[in-house]
Amino acid sequence: SGPNVALTAYDICRIAKYMGVDWRELRGKYIIAIIADLTAIPALRGMGDGKCAFLKWENGKPTCSIYPARPLRCRLYPFIPASPSNPDKIYVDPYCPGVGIGEEVEPPWKLLEHYYEEAKKHYKKMYELVFEQGYEPLQALEKLIDEVCKEAEDSPDWIKPEYLDSLYSK
Repeated sequence: SGPNVALTAYDICRIAKYMGVDWRELRGKYIIAIIADLTAIPALRGMGDGKCAFLKWENGKPTCSIYPARPLRCRLYPFIPASPSNPDKIYVDPYCPGVGIGEEVEPPWKLLEHYYEEAKKHYKKMYELVFEQGYEPLQALEKLIDEVCKEAEDSPDWIKPEYLDSLYSK
């Protein structure tokens, strides 16, 4: 896994909770914001070698140091969502080392549906903050993450890794 993994505010709050830190402590070291015109897109930070900042090596094997709280895009991989308006269309990354080896697996449709729900809420709120309330993109992103992390204090299902794990079932 490397850079270019877009995140939602929900992903960021799950990671922060798992690590036991305020989400702001993740900025720069683990998470960056890409300003694309009038929106800010949070993403995993890549290291100089192109690897994810959360990728660690244990016994000579790559390991995700936040595996239980990994972003939904990482949970879905090697399946790549196409569009929330066309939820049945997904791509498979042909460069994933496991593709074509072993039994063919069905995409985790419930998890994909959950990802689309979170992404829609994230981007809808970003739109409201920037285009309707006048926030600058980075300010809007920070406000959104603050609001979502505040919501997480009530322990909704989406903050719990075991809930996300349950969405792998058919």
